[in-house]
Amino acid sequence: MADAISIAAAFLGAVFLRYYPDHLGDSFAQALPWLPIEVVLGLAAFGLSKMYRTLWRYASINAVVIIGYGTLAGTALPSLALVISGQWTPHWSVFPIQWLLLMLIVGGGRLSIRLIRHLQTPDRENNRPRLLIYGAGDAGEMIARDLLRAWVPTYTVVGFIDDDPYKEGKSLHGLPVLGGARRIREIVEAKRVDEIVVAIPSLPGNRMREILNYLRSQLKSNVRLKTVPGISELIKGTVTSQQIRSFDVSDLLRRSPVELGRGRVERLIKGRCVLVTGAGGSIGSEICRQVAVFQPAKLVAFDHSEPNLYEIREELARLFPEVDLVPIVGDISHRRLLKRMFTDHSPVIVFHAAAYKHVPLMQLNPWSAVFNNISGTRVLLSASAEHQVERFVMISTDKAVRPSSIMGATKRVCEMLVQLQTHGADSVYSIVRFGNVMGSSGSVIPKFERQIKTGGPVTVSHPEATRYFMLTSEAVQLVMQAATLGRADAVYILDMGDPIKIDDLARDMIQLHGLQPDKQIEIVYTGLLPGEKLHEELYHTGSLKTEIDKIWLTEAPPAHLEKLIVEVDELLEACYSLPRDRLTATLARLVPDFKSGEEGIALRAQPIGTNGKKIKSHQTTAGG
Repeated sequence: MADAISIAAAFLGAVFLRYYPDHLGDSFAQALPWLPIEVVLGLAAFGLSKMYRTLWRYASINAVVIIGYGTLAGTALPSLALVISGQWTPHWSVFPIQWLLLMLIVGGGRLSIRLIRHLQTPDRENNRPRLLIYGAGDAGEMIARDLLRAWVPTYTVVGFIDDDPYKEGKSLHGLPVLGGARRIREIVEAKRVDEIVVAIPSLPGNRMREILNYLRSQLKSNVRLKTVPGISELIKGTVTSQQIRSFDVSDLLRRSPVELGRGRVERLIKGRCVLVTGAGGSIGSEICRQVAVFQPAKLVAFDHSEPNLYEIREELARLFPEVDLVPIVGDISHRRLLKRMFTDHSPVIVFHAAAYKHVPLMQLNPWSAVFNNISGTRVLLSASAEHQVERFVMISTDKAVRPSSIMGATKRVCEMLVQLQTHGADSVYSIVRFGNVMGSSGSVIPKFERQIKTGGPVTVSHPEATRYFMLTSEAVQLVMQAATLGRADAVYILDMGDPIKIDDLARDMIQLHGLQPDKQIEIVYTGLLPGEKLHEELYHTGSLKTEIDKIWLTEAPPAHLEKLIVEVDELLEACYSLPRDRLTATLARLVPDFKSGEEGIALRAQPIGTNGKKIKSHQTTAGG
């Protein structure tokens, strides 16, 4: 009804403004009979232009565009009908005047709903936490806009802080940029701030750690510090108020974002059958998620763990119902099962992530490590070559470089098998090597989390031990990029950034829980377990840049094809009958730079302790 009145008022108003005073009477006489048709056609045009599909209490710039198009259609449709009918042909200027009036009346009415809401919110501000946004950039603007237009506000936003001096004193959505971080204490006290959200998703981890430590040093403990996900974790690059969360360790491991070439990955995967082994693991499941984004013709998810495969199957079915997902429970060392799978589904791209990876457990179970990792890779490679797989990418580890553990040595053998596998001239078989990823099976991070939540102590292998860390999502993004590179039998390494001291990581995680290391949570140094290194390496002799940022090419020590294949097959045949020392010695022949550390593998190493005291024998370490 309001729109009908608005359309009539705009039409008659335009006639009045155009013909007043000389020809007003005659013009009104000709216009009034047409008024009902003007209203009906105008309302129809509004309906077609989505004017009635917008929630006007959340009106934004997009809503203004809808009003503009809707009122233009609401003017043009009846005006065209009026001209075609020949009943009356007003002066052309009536139509733009009518449109402007209609846009003013209709737009003003609708946007007033948003304005009234905005004016009403201060009455409820006293009961909401007072929020200060660190970063007046795109992410900060998105959060502020999201909070300001919320129907039930959760925060009172007091303004922004930003270290860019150009922004100081300016405003964003009516909220002031109060200054830089140097004034944080003064601003927090003056504005009675309860929470600060660091809204800069592009910040690398070292810079985030600096900001966090600085804020802690300047503020009282009752001011809560929060953040938003990093660039690699964001969906479609947008930030919302729902994503505001407490800091976690992933925020301290962020690195500068890299612009990934999605087009080249889409060309590789779209419309093709992709096989992922180890699909239920931390790396394999993330590969499945990212492959599904690019609409493969079929995604074959292979894993020997029924519960893990069930979980990723349920998730993918929910998130990507259009993807033809084939879950297969089984062991990749079963030749007949693989032959059946390749015959039925004909995958042309293989991501091989299946492996036993936990260093201390594999030291205790070397037979399983050798057979699962080496035999599985050997059988998978043979089947892939037989069925003319075009791209084969094996996921390897920094522990394969000059290995000191059974697990690392088996992965190095797998690397050599990939490099020596004969395949079609148009096929590309490659290896992607990287270090620890967040949340992976056996990672120190979930172990530290459990130890902190139970009150400690947090067990660290050695105060100087370092490891490379990367977010799982970023690692897999780079693996997908590496799969598009055309060099056969290559070993690629991911740019893992600088290694991080495990001791520093433990202390950061304790502080993220609002506790003090060595005071509220004890840190105990246990000593390196057999097979563990003090520092990991990513390559043997050096690396070269590739065309993709953060992916490097490295050379691996050469292996003799005939000798290696024969010795590997002999090792697999005799694996479970060999005593531990013979098994280790055989691995050392296959991998000349393998240093087993000690022949007798003990359950635990001599602990260092905090004040010379030993930890109990049932405690295990979190060394990497």
